[in-house]
Amino acid sequence: MSAMDETSIDQLVGAELKTRGVRIESFRQIVGRLLGLSILHREDSATERQLYDDAVRIEGLLNDYFEVAGFRLLHERHQTYFRLYPPGARVPGLPDEDDAIVTEAVRARPSADFVACCLVLRLLYNEGLRQGSINERNEALVTVEHLTATLTAHMRRSLPAKTAREKLFADLKRVRLIDYRADPQIDDADALIAIRGTVLQFVADSAVDALLVEMQKPPQLVPTQIQGGAGDEA
Repeated sequence: MSAMDETSIDQLVGAELKTRGVRIESFRQIVGRLLGLSILHREDSATERQLYDDAVRIEGLLNDYFEVAGFRLLHERHQTYFRLYPPGARVPGLPDEDDAIVTEAVRARPSADFVACCLVLRLLYNEGLRQGSINERNEALVTVEHLTATLTAHMRRSLPAKTAREKLFADLKRVRLIDYRADPQIDDADALIAIRGTVLQFVADSAVDALLVEMQKPPQLVPTQIQGGAGDEA
C-alpha cells in the first residue's frame, strides 16, 4: 500500500470520527480492546462506559473497518456490549460465511473444561430466566456448589482442581461470561458466581439443543468427555 493510500484511509477515518465527535485516541482504544479481549461491555468500568458510548456513535465505521479483515462485530444493544468474532467463527443469530478464511492465530481451541462450563453456564442462565431470578445487571447468581452439581448431572464431569479451576474461572471472566470475587473463598461451595447475560450470544442455541438431546439418551450413550466445539463458541 502506498503512502497516498495510507493517507487516504487516515483521512476517511479521521473525517468520520470528526463528524461523529469521537477522538482518534478513543477509536484506537476501542479497536485495541475488541481485538485483545473480543468484547467491550459498557457496565465493566467507567472507561469502558465511555468507549462503548463512543463505539455506538461510530458503529458503522467499526463494522466497515473490521469487515475488511473478515471480522464480524456483534452489537447486543439490550445488554450494552460489542463482541468481535474472528474470520470463520460462528456468530449466533447470523448466517455462517461459506467462504470465510479460518485464521487459527486468532481462534484458540478451548479446553474441554471451558466448553463444558460454557454449556452449563448457558443452561443455568436459562434456568434463571425461567424462574425470573435475573438481577438488574442481567446476571444469574449461582453458587460454586450448584455449578459443580449441574456439571456432574449434565456433563458427567466436575470442576478441575484448585490451580486449573482458578485458570478456568479467570478465562471465563476474561471473555465476560462470569464475574466473581477473586479471593480464596472462590473455592468454597457457597461462593457466588454471577453468570452474565453475554452467555446468551456466546453459546449458540444449537449447542444447548444438542446437549438437551444427549441428556434424553440412555446413560450408556451419553459421552463421558466433552470435545471442543467449532470456532470460539461452545
